[in-house]
Amino acid sequence: MPIPHGIYPVIHTPLHLDQSVDIVNFEACLRHYLTTDITGVTILGSGGELPYFSDKEQLELLISAHLTIGAHKKIIVGLQAYSATQAIDKINHYKPYADAILLLVNSYYPVAFEDYYQSIRTIAAASDTPIIFYYFPQITKQFLTVSQLEVILLLPNIIGIKDSSLHLLTAKKLIQKCPSTLYFSGLSLMLEQLPNAAGAICPLAAIYPQQSQHYWLAIKQNNDTQSRVYHQYLKAALPIINALNMPAKWQWNLLTLLSRCPIPLLKKVTSSHAQVKAALHIIGMPISPTVRHPLRSISESEIEKIRVLIAQNSQDSEAEYIKQ
Repeated sequence: MPIPHGIYPVIHTPLHLDQSVDIVNFEACLRHYLTTDITGVTILGSGGELPYFSDKEQLELLISAHLTIGAHKKIIVGLQAYSATQAIDKINHYKPYADAILLLVNSYYPVAFEDYYQSIRTIAAASDTPIIFYYFPQITKQFLTVSQLEVILLLPNIIGIKDSSLHLLTAKKLIQKCPSTLYFSGLSLMLEQLPNAAGAICPLAAIYPQQSQHYWLAIKQNNDTQSRVYHQYLKAALPIINALNMPAKWQWNLLTLLSRCPIPLLKKVTSSHAQVKAALHIIGMPISPTVRHPLRSISESEIEKIRVLIAQNSQDSEAEYIKQ
């Protein structure tokens, strides 16, 4: 299997103050994940930084990741394209360095599903690298039915899906209808409700990689006590990747309600790049909260909220460990 089951953190890219790529600290961040039990990493995908880098920068980051950790961890690389030709060209450049492509097909104009499907079919047929279909309808505006997703996932060389729609009914049906397809949730916290999922490609795992991996393993081993502990730990960090001013419990309750609705209701997303980067800096990673314009930057008061949240989460985790 080219891509094993497990947790694949979304790697955020360090930038200098002038917003140029900081390759040295990018490699240092990658080496941090070598000290954990995660299965692999996702670069240039998920987290949404991808569209803000040039083609040259994207390739340089992938080569850097390959040279730094490619011998030890699997590398999934994000690829956004507006045409099949564009995607195939990039895949050919990425082939020596990536274990799988996380493919996001976007469109400037609205397109019919048949045209959308044909572009993915063309890309998959031309690629020597396995493809994970990135289903992120809040970005692509392609809200697909289970039947439409199933048709895509049955294409040769489409080995999996990263589902960021966070709609449980769709997820469960896909896992049932496509058992040989690797189903990755876009949020590790959803895995408890999806025991047959292959894992997660998740921004929370970037901040808490070891805890995310332990959470997934606890679910696989039916260890309810451990999964509950790690679920609480990860849930407490939800404000970092979403809304800083709303308590984690409220966010989780709202997400749970929306994800269980008969039809998908999560229609919009906002950038949390700066928040995640600030969290990574606070826990000791060589990365600053700098993002590329026009992505929203973060204020000092927001950074302080993240600092307090991380400290409290650490204290609560230690107390839970002692209690056990």
